[in-house]
This record gives sequence, C-alpha cells and structure tokens, in this order.
Amino acid sequence: MAYQLNGTGRAAEDYRLVTTLLDARRYPARRLAALHHERWEAESVFAELKTHQRGARVVLSSKTPDGVLQQIWAHLLVHHALRELLVRTAATRGLDADRVSCTDTLRSARRSVTLTPGSFSPELLVRTLVLLQHDLLERLLPARRLRSQPRVVKRKMSNYRLKRAEHHTWPQPTRTGTRAVRIKQPQPATT
Repeated sequence: MAYQLNGTGRAAEDYRLVTTLLDARRYPARRLAALHHERWEAESVFAELKTHQRGARVVLSSKTPDGVLQQIWAHLLVHHALRELLVRTAATRGLDADRVSCTDTLRSARRSVTLTPGSFSPELLVRTLVLLQHDLLERLLPARRLRSQPRVVKRKMSNYRLKRAEHHTWPQPTRTGTRAVRIKQPQPATT
C-alpha cells in the first residue's frame, strides 16, 4: 500500500507499508497507515518494563535458567495486567490510552497491594479495581501534542542523515491519525 501524510508542514513524502493483513474490510488501508506511525510507542513499553516496573539497576536475582525465565514471565504478566488496567480505565471515558500514565498505574497498583496484603476476596478485588480506576482518572495526562521528528541521527553511525541545525525547527503536524493519511491509488502499468 502506498500513501502520503497530509498536514505535516513539509513536502509530501511517499510511504509504502507492506503487510500480510489482506482483508480490506477488517484492516482498512487508511487505519493501517495511521497505526504504522504509532509503532515507535513500543520503545515506551520497553522503558516501562526495564526502568519503571523492574526498577533502575535491578537485576534478575535467580541463579538458574529456569528461575530467570520464571522471573521474566512474571514481569511480563504484571506488565500485561497493568496495561489492561490502563486501557480499560481509559475506555471507561472513551479516552486514548495515552492519557493514562503507566507510571501512575504502577504506583497505584503497588499502593493497593500494600494497603490490603493477603486479602483476596472477589468483592475486595472489584472494589480495589474501581478505586484504582477512579484514582487514575483523577490524574490524566494532557492530550498528546502532534509531533514529528526528522529521520536523522546525532552521530553518523547509521544510514540516516546527520542531524543539523534545520532539524531543530522541524515542521510539526496539523492532523492526526487517519485524517492525515491519503492512500495513493496504484498507477496502471504502461507498456
């Protein structure tokens, strides 16, 4: 699929997205193109796991390979549970999940565990989840501003161009998600 992003404040660039998601009804091209530009958010997830959830300079303490695997799976399961809480909390108000802080979610969950240690009745769990959601909704993050960064690097150790002074004032987008995507129709082959 070929597309351009409108409202970026600079000359239109052509993008190509290659995918195995071929059912156009389930996966409309415009939505896939808009989601493709959120792919860098995966880097935030790595930071959440390594820095915030596990803690800075904390290493896995197990002495055996099976124990290390168990600890890794435990961290991933906790992260999944926190993310599920975050997404469901945002959904209660129809918000983008980016508005709920992962760090606040982690802190609130830790506080709730220390307040009621060893108490796991279903009623208490439901009440705790409702309180957690209420707590998170009181401290929403501001809506994210539209951002754009040039495809450059600080040091020349890759295939991207070197960062220069003009990149510090890079034009910022004026449209979000699917509103910025313009699908380019394939050109007929010429003989």
